[in-house]
Order: sequence, then C-alpha cells, then structure tokens
Amino acid sequence: MYKLSIVVPVYFNETNLPETVPALQAVLKSMPDMDGEIIFIDDGSKDNSFPILQQFADRDSRIKVIRLARNFGAHMALLAGLDLASGDCLSIIMADLQDPPELITEMVHKWRSGYKIVIAERTNREDGLLDRIFAGIFWRFMLRFAICTIPRGGFDFVLFDKAVKDILIDMREKNSHLMTQILWTGFSTSIIPYTRVRRKLGKSKWTFSKKLKLFIDSALAFSYLPVRIMSAIGITTAMIGFISAVIIAIERIIFGQPVQGWTSLMIVVLILGGLQMIMMGIIGEYLWRTYDETRKRPLYVVAETINLQSASSKPTHYSQP
Repeated sequence: MYKLSIVVPVYFNETNLPETVPALQAVLKSMPDMDGEIIFIDDGSKDNSFPILQQFADRDSRIKVIRLARNFGAHMALLAGLDLASGDCLSIIMADLQDPPELITEMVHKWRSGYKIVIAERTNREDGLLDRIFAGIFWRFMLRFAICTIPRGGFDFVLFDKAVKDILIDMREKNSHLMTQILWTGFSTSIIPYTRVRRKLGKSKWTFSKKLKLFIDSALAFSYLPVRIMSAIGITTAMIGFISAVIIAIERIIFGQPVQGWTSLMIVVLILGGLQMIMMGIIGEYLWRTYDETRKRPLYVVAETINLQSASSKPTHYSQP
C-alpha cells in the first residue's frame, strides 16, 4: 500500500485549523487504498495554533506535529516537514484553505499514472490587487530568467514523488525557493489548473518584507541576471566615459572649447558612485548567502513533536535542550 504525506506549514493559523484539519482528514478518508499522514509544522506561532493541533493529534495518530523553537521561515518549516515525512508521495499545501484540499485526490491519481511532480497552477486568484501584482511580477520573472517550465500563474500547492524529496533533502539550501527547486529537478511534470480563493478566516502574515526576501533569494539562487546587469552597466558606463573623453578632447584641441568644470564633474562622480554602491550591494548579497551556507548552522530547531517519537534520532534535526 502506497503512503501519502501531506505537509502543512503553520504560522498564526488558529482560526483556520479547525476547518483545515478536518478537510485534510477527509482527503485521506477518500483514499482508503492508500496509507496517509498529515504533518503540521508550527513555525514559531504565538497564537493557539499548537494547542489546537495537539488536540487533533491526540485523537488521530495520523496527524503529526512539529513545533519549531522560533520562526525560521516557510522554506525551513517545509524542509522540517519533508525531513520527517515517510510517504511514497508528498503534498505541500498551505493551512489557510485558499487551495482546495480535495484536489489532492486528483494529484495522487496523476502521480500514480507516472508523473513525478504534479503542480496545481493558480490560473486565477481572488486575492487583493497588490497581491496579484506582486505574484504576477515574481512568477513572470522566474519564468523568463530562471526556470522556463514554471507555470505562468505560479504555484505553492504541489505533490511530488519521494525521489524528488530525497533530492531536496540532499540540497538543504537555506536562502532559496522550495517550489522552484522542485521544478529544477527536471522530473516529469503534470499541471492541474484551479482558482485560488480569497482567504476567509484570519489575516495573512505573508508581509511585504517576506515577499521581497523571497524575490531576492529566488533571483540570486536561480538566475544570472543580477550579475549580467552589473556587467552590462559596467560596459555601458565605460563606453560612455570613453566616448565623452574623446568628444571633449576633440572640442578642446580642434575648436578650443574650454572644458566645463565642477558641476558636471560632480554629477558624473555621484552617478558613478551610486552605481558602484549598487553593484557592491549585489555582490554583498551573493557573499552573504555563500557565508550563510558555509556556517553549517542547523536549518531549524525542533522544540517539540507529537506522534513523531523518532524526531530526536534523526541527524538532520536538532531538538531544543
């Protein structure tokens, strides 16, 4: 009998969980020929998310809960769930019920037919205007400059084979984007379109600063564009400077035109200084990520688990003393 692991990151979702957990339990019930587990990762929530999950887990051993010591971010929380998932196929879904859990049944059917990755693509979304604009920019950028197989509408609801999970666990990248990593593996992929509904309960903690970090992490991890922009700016600036110097020399030698002084010189200095600082900032982003990867700090710290007694014995996990 095959086993399905549903991995759900949780962060301030106390209002959603009373509906999310039964909906996911119903998904497992709809597939009696398949074993299943639901792994919730409480990513340092300060509300009642963990006590609510504890109540469900006490009544259903298939519900497993990991509570991280603090907020490590969605990427790390998902890796914590994947580390402990034991399914032959794994599904990632958010806890806010904007994605339809019943779609998992169709995704499992696609996986059984031979696809290693099954993506639920958001062909339409009922989110606010700013969220749609940011999402559109992000996914079009990734499609154009990173992975050409990324669905235009984007996705964070996906099912994939254990072979894909093993690769993700071996990679263990810190400042990256898990969904793009899944497609980067190159396995056979099927896409199921759906409409992402508006969030009905609770308030999203997906702030602008987190969205901006995701954009920067993804751009630096999967695209050469920032470095190539720096090279293009450097070449263009050098050419403009060389041409300007030639023109000034000709005007001075042939036509006797005096060279204009302080104001134009300061403008050039300020522009070049600003460009240099921007380029140093981009290089600094790359250097920081390289340094962060070499420090070998644990990706996350597990404070407590429920129905996962083996957590402390796995070398990739660290329990809070």
